Amino acid sequence: METPNHNPHIPFDEDLYTIEWSDIENAEIDYENYLNDIENFFREDFEEGILEEDTF
Repeated sequence: METPNHNPHIPFDEDLYTIEWSDIENAEIDYENYLNDIENFFREDFEEGILEEDTF
């Protein structure tokens, strides 16, 4: 199957899509924010679940 508007002669800048290993190794993860997001997700799910059970 051919793509009708495909132009293979468009230059591709590979540097825009390249991730260096050092970028991954040096990334700092915000664990506190990550854990807060998880906690909030389960809290909301739990509270919504209780409210649904009370209505039946």
